[in-house]
Amino acid sequence: MTTGTSRIRKGTLTRKLKEQAIANDKGSHQRWQHTRDRPGCGIKTRLVCSKAAGGELHSLNEAEHAEFLEGWYRSEVKIIYDQVALDRNKTQRAAASINVAHPVYQHLGELAVLSTCLVYITEQGATYHREARSVKSTRGSKKGELTRSQLIERKTWEDEGASYTVVRAHGMHARRSRNLAWIFRAHNDTVGRKLSDAEVAAQHALLRLVRRQKEMRVIDACGLVDRTLQLQLGSGVRAFRQLAGAKRLAFDLDVSDPLSLRLAEIWRPAV
Repeated sequence: MTTGTSRIRKGTLTRKLKEQAIANDKGSHQRWQHTRDRPGCGIKTRLVCSKAAGGELHSLNEAEHAEFLEGWYRSEVKIIYDQVALDRNKTQRAAASINVAHPVYQHLGELAVLSTCLVYITEQGATYHREARSVKSTRGSKKGELTRSQLIERKTWEDEGASYTVVRAHGMHARRSRNLAWIFRAHNDTVGRKLSDAEVAAQHALLRLVRRQKEMRVIDACGLVDRTLQLQLGSGVRAFRQLAGAKRLAFDLDVSDPLSLRLAEIWRPAV
């Protein structure tokens, strides 16, 4: 629990708890922390995403942003909850069971509300599972050490039959994270709308080249699509990003420049 979180005001706490109760009664998701609630934290990001339970996701730092992209890219992840508040009665019981002091709001004299950064609902066959993810930056963290709050979170989620993982991410600095963000933005723009005739044509043309022109670079293939179909400059690259986001094409996400890859290094994932 951060300093900013521990200084919550009485009125704010009352309002948030009421909002949580109403949301729970309706079976809807009400995030505990919003980007606006953390003015002093790092680079905050608000993302619209079809997998997000509330239609959008609030990452409070770049580490959470990077982990969200990993969850979004996983086919088995169907729903992503962000900034999930835990019931104080359950966390109090969990803390007592593992003999750990429960955090409190010292100035209010009340038990603190603990929250988990991300929770994934995954589908495996006909079975659904929950994965709770506590995300921390690699900077200044000691590998393997859980905070008091994390210990209580883990016990609470395990009592609920969910898995709990502490993820340490290097923000959006890793090549993999940047590449995921690159294809996410293009794919996300296609959600909920019909592709234009030009977009469909560009995708089909690029898929044909991937099958046939193994030694051609991706950037050259994209340029060929633009010229052959007389499309606006950049349409081929956009098609590549859309196809990668939809997992109709895939590549090594750890490369520095996907466009420099040869088409032989691009593959079509099994559906």
